[in-house]
Amino acid sequence: MKKPVVGLALGSGGARGWCHIGVLRELEEMGIRPDVVAGSSMGALVGAAYAAGKLDALEDWARSLTLRTILPLIDIGIAGAGIMGGTGVLTMLKGLRMPDSIEELSLPFVAVATELRHGREVWLRDGPLATAVRASVSIPGLLRPQYHEGRWLIDGGVVNPVPVSAARALGAESVIAVNPDAGVASGYYDIAEATPRSAAFNALIPQSLRNLWRNNKDMPDTPEPNYVALLNATLDIMSDQIRRSRLAGDPPQVLLGARLKGVSIMDLHRARECIDEGRRMVRAQAEHIEAALGL
Repeated sequence: MKKPVVGLALGSGGARGWCHIGVLRELEEMGIRPDVVAGSSMGALVGAAYAAGKLDALEDWARSLTLRTILPLIDIGIAGAGIMGGTGVLTMLKGLRMPDSIEELSLPFVAVATELRHGREVWLRDGPLATAVRASVSIPGLLRPQYHEGRWLIDGGVVNPVPVSAARALGAESVIAVNPDAGVASGYYDIAEATPRSAAFNALIPQSLRNLWRNNKDMPDTPEPNYVALLNATLDIMSDQIRRSRLAGDPPQVLLGARLKGVSIMDLHRARECIDEGRRMVRAQAEHIEAALGL
């Protein structure tokens, strides 16, 4: 029998998307090499590196990240529509020596983004590779939108968190889809992990106001979620609802779900455990993957 055209649909999920590296490594050990790759957000970054033959370099870089080395990537500014400008992403891509254009990749590749004006899904299949990846990873509220060909583009996960349809548009007959966010569906925010009010809070707020806070029955004892926790939970809720709908209408032959509930979208320094989880996901479904692909 003729081997089917195998497509890989790599989903969004911020730092959890490092699991895509482990998935690709384990598939390689099974002798499975995807023929086409589609990615949303972090899936676009890892997918582009894979299609460019730069997965080793990306993995080495990801594993080397620490809280200290992440800081230079976060070019914080108060202007624009995000707290990060995005130059750190472009610098990283340049450091990996990625090809200039999508057409130079060794595999058909598409990065999924969202057009801000009309909310349309945009498939970036040609043109500047760095621009396509930068657009696809533009998480709302964190990374500023990318302007490209007269359009403002944001994260592809807003409209298509696991881009099975894009992989099929590239010619895939059998699709392996990866959902980095599968583990968060059971609970998007853990109140037990709320950050307690700091000593700085107590020092800055007069005792009288602190007493008023404590005596106000409308004020909860537990601190409210911080900015990152709120954004993380909001994006997880939104993505999960959209993902369920999209996958129900266009199911892949294989769906791999990560168990990374304790990892937030910003925990880029936790690549090692995410990559290990990617390997586990494939091993757990190895027989199903082989049967689905007719191997």
